[in-house]
Formats: sequence, C-alpha cells, structure tokens
Amino acid sequence: MINDEYNVSFVAKRSYDKMSEMIDELKISKRLFRRSYLNKDIYVNEEFRRKDLPIINGEVLRIHMPEEETQDDDFSSDIDIADETIDYMVINKKKNILVHETKNNQGNTLYNALINLFQSRGLKRRVRLVNRLDMNTTGLMVVAKNPFAHYNLMQQMEDGSFRKKYHAVVDGSFPYDEIVVEKNIKTDENDHIKKMICDNGDGDYAKTIFKKVISGEKYSIVEAELITGRTHQIRLHLAYLGYPIVGDTLYNDKTYDGVDRQLLHSFEISFNDPRTNEERHYEVSDHADIINFSKKII
Repeated sequence: MINDEYNVSFVAKRSYDKMSEMIDELKISKRLFRRSYLNKDIYVNEEFRRKDLPIINGEVLRIHMPEEETQDDDFSSDIDIADETIDYMVINKKKNILVHETKNNQGNTLYNALINLFQSRGLKRRVRLVNRLDMNTTGLMVVAKNPFAHYNLMQQMEDGSFRKKYHAVVDGSFPYDEIVVEKNIKTDENDHIKKMICDNGDGDYAKTIFKKVISGEKYSIVEAELITGRTHQIRLHLAYLGYPIVGDTLYNDKTYDGVDRQLLHSFEISFNDPRTNEERHYEVSDHADIINFSKKII
C-alpha cells in the first residue's frame, strides 16, 4: 500500500456494492472524492475503477492527492513541533505571534512561517490550520498536511471528538470546583475586535467547562475545556463569571507587573488519527510565564 502526504490507502474490511459506499463509511470529503474521480486519481488494487462498481473485502482503495500550487514565503520563525505524522503536525505555539494574516498585519504570522517550513522541505502542500489560537495564547495547535486529513479533523471539531483543554490564570479566588457556562457570544457592535455575551438568544451558542486547579487569595489557575470553539470564548466566559484572565487587555481592566499577555495556554488536545482512527493524545507543560506567575498563588 502507498501511504504518504500525497496518497491515502485503505483495505476494505467488508464488501461494498459500489465504491461510493466505502467512501461514505470512511468519511472522506465528497469534494476530494469528486475531484479525485474526475482526475482518475482514485484506484482499487492500483487500477482506476468506476465508482458504481463493487469493492470486495480485502481490496485496497487508494486516493492520490497531487501536488498543490504553493506560494513562496521568506518569513521564518522557530516552530516547536510536538509531534508529526504524514497527515498532520502538532505544534506548541509561542506567545506574541498571530496565527494568520489580518488586514493590518501581513506576512509575519505563524501561517507564513509554516508556508516557509513546507517550502524548505519541498512539501508541495497548502497550509491547512485545524484549530487556531489568539495571538497571545500559547500551546497546542494542529496543522493538516493534506486535504484528506484536514477534512477528517475538521469533522471531528464539529462533532466534538476533537477535545481541547486550557489552563488560565485568573484574577480572584475561583470558588467553583467545576462549573459549566453556556452563554451565547456575538461581536460587540461598538468594537469589532471584542465579543460580548448575549442573553436574548442572539449570537452563537458557546459552552465551556471550568474546573479549579489551584485557588489562592488573589489569583487562581483554572482548567477550561472547550465544548464549542467560538472566538475569545474562554476569555469572555471567565470574565462573565467575574474571574477574568490575568493580562487580558480586552476583558480585564487591571494591569499586572511583568505580564505582557493574557495567561492562557492550550495544554492538552486529543483526537482520532485520520488514517488509522486510533486515539491520539498530546499534552505539554504550561508556558514559562504561567509557571512563574503561579508562584504568586498562595
């Protein structure tokens, strides 16, 4: 079987009346399947086969994903790669770097650095981000290395099987051992950068589970598990509870000596491997500034 960034192969575990039935069961993007079929880049036992013909138990289905046109980028930045397979890369994002370009910030983002990394490796692939973090949020992110993996992982994001946990340093003595916040979120009409809580049914549904890790007199460390993934969700839900994140200049009016960002870190993610469906679990230590600040928690 051929398996690499440009090919994905599966052994049929049962017989199918037609190829499309196997494609549906494997949860392969219909767009990828349609494009591969039209270009005759889909094979059974290394021969092109019509999609309305059967597939027999034990036969090998392979989809070839050709090289893609890519752009050049000379922006370079250290990328901490926690793990990598032929389908995805898990990175530990540093602070103070945008994930992708904005109207006012072009060319010096993590996205540009990843283009440069792919380019240096000779990988003819577009950069496909699976999850995103705010500029000043650190921790784990996943980058897909082909369209098959990207679709599969995005489907897991939608159905909730892609799980994400964060640590946040918050202002105040967090009183809850565990609390679930379900509050809709929308963009603030007076400030397009900020989000706001909606109590009238407007906005997008958002759900976060918070658990107390350490609670002191002035500060606490809280674990946050995202059930949905709205922009600024954790930051806004904690501010709604009355325990804003230390250093969060959007949702916390206080200033803190030696703190140059919101102390929020994506420390744990888990999902199923797109190719094998085996569970993958990744965990990294808190960022150094969170560890240092946590010493103030008594």
